[in-house]
Amino acid sequence: MIADIRTDRIGGQQGFVLVGVIWFLACMTLVVGAAVLWIDRSRETLEAERQGVQRSFEERSMLSRLTWLMATHRLTAAGQTTPESAPADPSEMDPSMLSAGAELPLDGRELCWVNGFCVALIDRASRLSLNSSDPAAINALLLSLGVPAESTARMLRELALYQAAERGTASSLLARRRLRSPMEVFRLPSWQQWEELLVARGWSELVTVGEAGLNLNTASAAVLTQAWRVPEGGLLRLLDLRRERPILSGSDLENILGGYYGDIPPEGWSRLPSSVVLIRIRPRDGEVRHEFQLKLLPNSSSLPPWQFLQRRTLPSHASEIVEPQSPQTLPGLLAAPLVAGPWG
Repeated sequence: MIADIRTDRIGGQQGFVLVGVIWFLACMTLVVGAAVLWIDRSRETLEAERQGVQRSFEERSMLSRLTWLMATHRLTAAGQTTPESAPADPSEMDPSMLSAGAELPLDGRELCWVNGFCVALIDRASRLSLNSSDPAAINALLLSLGVPAESTARMLRELALYQAAERGTASSLLARRRLRSPMEVFRLPSWQQWEELLVARGWSELVTVGEAGLNLNTASAAVLTQAWRVPEGGLLRLLDLRRERPILSGSDLENILGGYYGDIPPEGWSRLPSSVVLIRIRPRDGEVRHEFQLKLLPNSSSLPPWQFLQRRTLPSHASEIVEPQSPQTLPGLLAAPLVAGPWG
């Protein structure tokens, strides 16, 4: 009987030890599994941070190359030809321009390079300027974006009063403010109710401020059709022509547009690109793109050749004038590898 009791106690102790060992092994398994998972996630986080830093270096390298290129050539005939085009004949160009060979477009067309980055350059004068454009063009743009005709007259009147107050020719509380952004017009009472509609339909991509006029050589197809009412057939011929060479004479427009030629302001085709350029850069497989607003300054020994005005982040599917072109395989400064490192 005593032996049976001892046997039961020994069996109970062994069972307790076995259960303890099992619990210990289970806890250690959980700890080791959690440690492995934490290490894997840490490695993934570090790898993502490394890729982000490298991508930032690459983006800055690409931006520096573009900036130096534009500052060196001073936007001579940029925006009129594609990288595959033959150099323009200097005898056919305006004396204020210098031939710089095959150049990058400034009309928003996106070029993708073999180093993995896509770039779109946009001339700020390719958008309708709220400061200097004909009210009829602004009215046509508002109508095309869905604003009723009975509302546009009041909107244009308030905008004109705003501009008059800005120039100091009228006394108003609005004189304390200056129009520095296309979005500022929505502070005006008659514009506020249409803000959501206009923004959703690309208001900030169609208009600008501070420009002398619309540049026909870089203006988007949307602006030409919605603001200047250029017919579709003439628009296609105009886009084809300006991709081959800049439009420097009224005879070009007269041959393309026919009777619509008289509706085009003469300064539209005679202006050079603006000194402000929007640079949009994105990785070919990236989810976002960054837009840099670059102002090229006059040659001066006391000033830098350029100034960055602002930077903003855009979704990768931000509206473009045309679809991205195929990757460029031409050798050159922009297509060269961006960052050399042990990661390839």
